[in-house]
Amino acid sequence: MVEKEFLKKILVPIDQSASSLMAEEVAADVAKHAGSAVTVLHVVPMSFQYAEMDLTYSVPSKVTDEIVGLLEQKGERAIDEARVLFGGEKVPVETELLKEYDAADTILQYSRDGFDLIVMGAHGENEKDPYALGSVTKKVVMHTKSPTLIVKKVTKLESMLVCTDGSERSIKALAYAVKLAGKVGSKITLLNVQDHRLHQASPKAAQELGEQIVSKAVETAGRGNVNIEKRLEVGVASDTIVQVAEKGKHDVIVLGSRGLSTVKRFLLGSVTDDVTQKARCSVLIVP
Repeated sequence: MVEKEFLKKILVPIDQSASSLMAEEVAADVAKHAGSAVTVLHVVPMSFQYAEMDLTYSVPSKVTDEIVGLLEQKGERAIDEARVLFGGEKVPVETELLKEYDAADTILQYSRDGFDLIVMGAHGENEKDPYALGSVTKKVVMHTKSPTLIVKKVTKLESMLVCTDGSERSIKALAYAVKLAGKVGSKITLLNVQDHRLHQASPKAAQELGEQIVSKAVETAGRGNVNIEKRLEVGVASDTIVQVAEKGKHDVIVLGSRGLSTVKRFLLGSVTDDVTQKARCSVLIVP
């Protein structure tokens, strides 16, 4: 059986935010190294919220048409700018502009067409916090079946912090990271964080368990030709991961997504959710 070519198609949802532009630049660099084709998607919103206006009447259709027209022109400019950016990097690019009521649902539906990676900004143009996730990005990450790179800074992915707890999902994340690192020339630090309570009860047991987890992860996922450094830490997992990423100046944190039920996907609080919200570097989530 012939193995599917890795990272053949990348989807880049855009708007005109600074966060979106950063995602385009990172996607262009990844695509150039991996030989990927990029599809740029812009969704023109067809629903409008007037939260600060007390309207007792319906918005006239003429006004609605004018608003949609302006948003469509804005979207076309964003598409044109993206086409220039990817063209300048000699990355094959296709573009799509859709008019829909829900941007996140549209991205999710569109991404089912065989994309190997989604690259998107952490938030839209109306968000003030440069690191927190916007509602569209958050919804896509919660429900997508595609690996998703959430871009918070423009960097080359030269240093990856891959987190493992020994679970199948974290080993899958490592395997994906190894393939990506092989394409873009990254080095990997494989991190396991042991709970401080286990460490307090038996430091030796915590150390041995951590070593077993990272060794098994590498053995199962493979390392290819990628340099993998193993690291063990003790503490609260999400906080420790973010701290290690900042101190080590890693470009991206790689985590497996949660394997949760439909209801639980709407609840925050997992390590993946916490890291995605708190990290100041980009985060790659692998389903």
